[in-house]
Amino acid sequence: MPEFDLIVIGGGVSGITAAAYARRAGRNVVLLEAGDRLGGCCHTWHPVADFWLELGAHTAYNSYGALLALNPDTAFGNLIPRAKVGYHFLKAGKPQSPFGRVGFLEAALTLPFGLGKDKAGLDVETWFTRLLGRGNWQRLLAPAFAAVLSQAAGPYPAEWLFKRKQRIKAAPRKFTHAGGLQGWLTELATGLDVRLGQPVQTLSMADEGVRIVLAEGELSAREVVIAAPLDVAAGLLEHIVPELACRLRATVMAEIETHAVVVPAGKVKLPPVAGLIGGDDAYFSAVSRDYLAHPDWRGFAFHFKPGLLDGDARRRKMAAVLGCEPADFAYETAKTNRLPALTPASVALARELRSALADTPVRLVGNYLNGLSLGDAAVYAAQGG
Repeated sequence: MPEFDLIVIGGGVSGITAAAYARRAGRNVVLLEAGDRLGGCCHTWHPVADFWLELGAHTAYNSYGALLALNPDTAFGNLIPRAKVGYHFLKAGKPQSPFGRVGFLEAALTLPFGLGKDKAGLDVETWFTRLLGRGNWQRLLAPAFAAVLSQAAGPYPAEWLFKRKQRIKAAPRKFTHAGGLQGWLTELATGLDVRLGQPVQTLSMADEGVRIVLAEGELSAREVVIAAPLDVAAGLLEHIVPELACRLRATVMAEIETHAVVVPAGKVKLPPVAGLIGGDDAYFSAVSRDYLAHPDWRGFAFHFKPGLLDGDARRRKMAAVLGCEPADFAYETAKTNRLPALTPASVALARELRSALADTPVRLVGNYLNGLSLGDAAVYAAQGG
């Protein structure tokens, strides 16, 4: 007899969502996380006791219904609305509104021919070039979407970038949490049987479900949900759907060099912004904590394009953008974030994986199967993959 009804592998947004919904349904669930923290791509850095900064995902929205349904406070009083500061380009050292880059005549001439056309099978560059014109794509949309995705946006599947979603009007439209997004996800995992530092070595079919081999011992369950990073998931699937696992492993991973700094508020010349769009510069985006102002500190996470600048050059670049000196950085940290570089082929592969696993006790969820946003990952996980 299996020990658990469900084992969830991976403690990011997909894994927490899948485990929490299964527990609500009365199932006996354990969540295994290879690392020493929950959150996955939500990584909140706490350099000062009362000041934190996001190193990964930065924003949550009231369209994230699958996550908001798990919120312990149904009045959403634990969620903090973000102040209305916007994203800008930087021109001659000063913020420039994205609207300053719009070619309205070009958009007017192309928009009537693009409206209502099917996005299926198209990448973002093709879709938006047809919709708003090549110039608008190059000046505005390509760098803006790259800032959102932290990678070149052109090849991304158009049908996954923007989806119509119902909003939970009782929740703040854009929000964070007193503990940042990682703190919120950890709160959503309250009551779950969570085991950190438990990387899964192998996964195999058993008579009544699935057997999991860990570094120390084994576990069994009637069903397993894999909510691990793409390359880890591919390795776990190689004996179950080998051809599809090979194709999944071939998905390119985009590496983003994230360098974050906290600076005394008075040292930064840049006015309050939600973030900066890098455009042709060495960074995809520079995301601030200005949406949740602090009297003493300002924080910025620069997501750099890979391989262009070394550590010292990144520090000089950040100081130049912020209008201060590297010596003004009171706290700093760096990490490499990895995200799948999705294409229209990823949409087809996701459908094939779901179909191939439908008659097995294994389910696959993650941000490479329904779109990169927290909300897209959560709704897919809530549905069981």
